[in-house]
Parts: sequence; C-alpha cells; structure tokens
Amino acid sequence: MLITPLASSLFANFCILATFVFIAGMLSKRYVPAGHAFSLLGSVNAGLLFGIFGIVLMSYSFPVGHHTYANLRHLTIVLAATYAGWLPSLICSVLLAVSRVLFYQLNYESVSAAVSLLVSGLGCCLISRLPWDRLRKMTVSNLLNLIIILATLVNNLGGWNAAMTIYPVQLIAVLGAGLVIYYIAEYIQRSNELYSQLQISATTDYLTGLHNLQQFHRYLDLELDRSERRSEPLSLLVLDIDHFKAINDTYGHPAGDAVLKQLAHRLRSHSRSYDYVSRNGGEEFAVLLPDCSLAMARRAGERIRSAVADERFTLPSGQKIPVTISIGAASYPQVVEEASGELLFQYADQALYEAKNSGRNRVVAAQAAHMER
Repeated sequence: MLITPLASSLFANFCILATFVFIAGMLSKRYVPAGHAFSLLGSVNAGLLFGIFGIVLMSYSFPVGHHTYANLRHLTIVLAATYAGWLPSLICSVLLAVSRVLFYQLNYESVSAAVSLLVSGLGCCLISRLPWDRLRKMTVSNLLNLIIILATLVNNLGGWNAAMTIYPVQLIAVLGAGLVIYYIAEYIQRSNELYSQLQISATTDYLTGLHNLQQFHRYLDLELDRSERRSEPLSLLVLDIDHFKAINDTYGHPAGDAVLKQLAHRLRSHSRSYDYVSRNGGEEFAVLLPDCSLAMARRAGERIRSAVADERFTLPSGQKIPVTISIGAASYPQVVEEASGELLFQYADQALYEAKNSGRNRVVAAQAAHMER
C-alpha cells in the first residue's frame, strides 16, 4: 500500500531536483566559466548550494518507518562530486548529515541516516578523484549510494524483509532519476560550454588570443571614462609590423600567422598585467595603458620595440627571421584634451604613420609629431 504514495513522493523529489539542476547550471554559467576549475570559494559555495538543495528534498520525504524517510537527497551529493569536485561533495554530505539530526530529532534512526550520508560523501569524494568520465563517475556513485540506502533501510526497519517492501521502488526511482538527471546536467553543461565559446569568440582574436577590435573599443571607452573621473592619464600605443606583406609573400601565410602569434606573446610579456593588448586587424595591434603618461608610454613602446627587434622570429620551417615594428603613441589629456576614444586613436594612428614614414622600427609620440607639423 505504500508503493503508490512512495512513488509519488520520489517523483516529486525528481521534479524538484531537476529544477535545482537548472538553477545550478544558470549560476555556473554566470560565475564559473566552462572548462575552468572551481576556486576554493566557488567549491565552498557549490557545496553549500547542493547541501541546501538536499535539505529541500528532505523536507519532501515520505515516511517508510519509525523516523525513517525515503527521498533522493543522496543525488545532490552525487551531482556535487561529479560536476563540482570532491570538496563540494564533502561539504554537501556534512550539511545533510547535520540537518538530518537537527531537523528530525536526535534518535537512533537519524544518527544512522546521518552516518550513511557521511559515508556517501566520502565515497563520492574518492570516486570524483578517479580519471573517469562523468557518466561513469555518476553511475558508480549512484550504485554505491544504492548499497548504502539498502544497508540503512535494513538497519532502521529491523530486517531484510521490511526493507524489501520499500527498496525495489526506491531502486527503480534512483536509477531512473539518476540517468535522466545526468542527461539534463550534461545538456546544461554543453550549453554552458557553447555559451562560453561564443563569448570568447565574440571578444577574442581567433589567431592570437588577444582582445579583438570590438573589445578594444569597449575597453577604450571604459578606460577613458574612468580616467576622466579620476583625473588620471590614459595612453595608447598603436603598432604595425614592418613589411608584413613581404613576409607573407616570401615565406607564405602560415609563416605570417606564426609571426603574428609570436608578436602577440611578446606584447603580453612586455606589458603590465592591467594593460589591454589587442589585435585590431591584419598586422595592426594596440596596447591601452591606464594611468600612464605620454613619457611613460613612449618608454613602454620602446621596451616593446626592442623586445621584438632584438630576438628573431621562428617560422614553421624552423627558419629564423628578423622582424621589426613601428609604434605610434598618444595620451589623454596630454595630447588629446577631450575624453574621446576616436580622437585618441586618431592621434596614435597619425603618430604610427609618422614612424613608418621616418624610417620604421621606431616609436613616435603624437605630441612630437604634432610639433613637427
């Protein structure tokens, strides 16, 4: 007679858990980029979140005996271990174990259930560390929990026969729910990965991994606004590879791509951690320098120019060739008094033109170019 109400309760648990999985997926997309490991704080938060999900599932339990309840709370531990790691799983199991005792009175059955939750957490922690794919981890963790559930039912209900009046229904529910929840979680995970890839492709240059032109203009406007509010200087370097067309024509486009990648690496290596380095198209790059005067920008440009000119670039064939760059520098408000990204870029680009016309492989500041005119 318990079978129909028990099945209904477990189905309600499944529906609630599916909703929680979607919520967790939305939060993960916002705070944990796909492909990135959880930080310590992220792991703690994930463990607490899954623990809360499990507590909610416990509140929709079905009583199957004296102080003994059936639900799908263990799946929150399994999910935490499979998708977030061992620490969230451990935190989730401890939170559930403590809640089982606090919210359902301190008695033999609640202590037994709490111990089973801790054992589940430890087992799932170990499984999460194995070099398996997510389906295998979740399946083995689920099977482990089915064994723990059976042992707990036998212990709390007073024997095998009493446990077997309940266990077959829970067995079917757990296996079915675990499989469906896995496919839901995988769908969300894949969607988050595609969303992350779309974000990266929309803001990053595909070849060099630097910011693209759209992202450069976005940062330029943001930094100009910040510099204006804080009365801080903002400088811009616009640079171009000298005779890049000749490199492509002589050695081929794969060689040109190799030069672009290596130049991007050197730009990152010789810029400050908070500078914005972008590829604006073709062989043109830009470096945005917050809180940097024109004199400092010119020194930074010279440092980058030397780093490029002093070490040869390696082509896919293994051949090493010399490469040089020309750089134009401009600064707000020293050169451009108005907080205009268009004007700042225009002055830096004009300085780059002056550098090209005056012999290449040099840095020209916009103010000096203006004085010459």
